[in-house]
Amino acid sequence: MLSPSIFVYIFPELQLKNELKGGAQLDYTSLTLSSGGTYLGCCSSLPDHTITVWNWESAEPICTQPHAGQDVISLVFNPLNWLQLCALGNKSLTVWNIEKSASFYKLETYSHTVSDKMPYFDLEMPPSAISGLKGDMAESIVVLSPRLTPSAICWTPTSMLYVGCVEGFLLLVDPESRSHFSPLFHVSQESAVHCLQIKTTQINITQTWQLEGPVTTVTYSPDYETLLFLSNTVSSYMDLHVAYCT
Repeated sequence: MLSPSIFVYIFPELQLKNELKGGAQLDYTSLTLSSGGTYLGCCSSLPDHTITVWNWESAEPICTQPHAGQDVISLVFNPLNWLQLCALGNKSLTVWNIEKSASFYKLETYSHTVSDKMPYFDLEMPPSAISGLKGDMAESIVVLSPRLTPSAICWTPTSMLYVGCVEGFLLLVDPESRSHFSPLFHVSQESAVHCLQIKTTQINITQTWQLEGPVTTVTYSPDYETLLFLSNTVSSYMDLHVAYCT
């Protein structure tokens, strides 16, 4: 039995602070640290797919939620409210609210499935009626709603979510109303990194860096002045103006 642990170290001395045990039976799919306190979120893989929120200072879990999602690839705390945790899956976004009463904590959630279908507030007619088909041929028409594949998330200063998609779309999602706006931005699917300047709904590309392969992971440095990009073949880091590859 594997039962992997999470080890918390003091930086830069790299002294072991605590060992977090019991959060997974086989493996972890994602980890995240809260910027608003001594909290760590993690999601386990098979067989239970459990999301656990720890107090890493005391090495104690404060709340857990089993069967929280089989396809969770990323967890991100709301930097302005550690009681909100977003779980990114291959087909949906799930925002978990940590309900607190004295020393009791509980995870409550609502989920949002990403779609590029534009809102329509009029009478909807089936395709068979629109085309004028009748009989057996009309019954064979299957309506397929196109779906987007979320790949990255980022909290905004107003506690909304920017969602990057594999198809090249950038969406803005409101966790409170459980709705998303029309795509804010769309780029071609290429091995490039774009620096965006966002003012309300107006988006401009200020810089573009060409990479050798598709990016799988992006992480900021603690001072938010350097970006680390990872892919299956190469890793690179960038400052404000120059890209370095290793």
